[in-house]
Amino acid sequence: MRRRTAQHGRRSARAGLSLIEAVVVVVVLGIAVPPSVIVVQEAVLARTDAVQTTRATALAQAVVEHVLADVYSDAPGLGFAALADPDAWLDTPSAGLRARAADTTSFYEGLGFSYTVDVSEPHAASGSATGDPELDLFRTVTVTVSWPLATGGTQSLPISVVVTEL
Repeated sequence: MRRRTAQHGRRSARAGLSLIEAVVVVVVLGIAVPPSVIVVQEAVLARTDAVQTTRATALAQAVVEHVLADVYSDAPGLGFAALADPDAWLDTPSAGLRARAADTTSFYEGLGFSYTVDVSEPHAASGSATGDPELDLFRTVTVTVSWPLATGGTQSLPISVVVTEL
């Protein structure tokens, strides 16, 4: 009889030890998991912002490609001369840059991206306006893409190209 009691006593001690181990594991997890979740969440937000930056770069590049195609086009209403009236070149319904680029840009705009296009006054190769029409043969076109950050706030990416008449 004693033999059974001794074995039964060992089983009780093991069961008690397992309960203590379980409590320790729960406590350790309760301490370790919240900081781990925060680190993972910050990594996800940083990755999201990196993906958004890549998308912004793609949008800016696509718009710049449209700009370059327009500047060097011989189609009516396009070409380098169209930059003299940026509002008409950009916003004429169905013929302006925004309307023609909508197939490309609408996806990004649906994700919260926006873009602006600014056209400088004519300037010389040095980048400064001289007032001399024979020297002021260039314009700088700047495409600026803006988008919301997952971490809060917004980010902007400007891309500029200098164009001239061929």
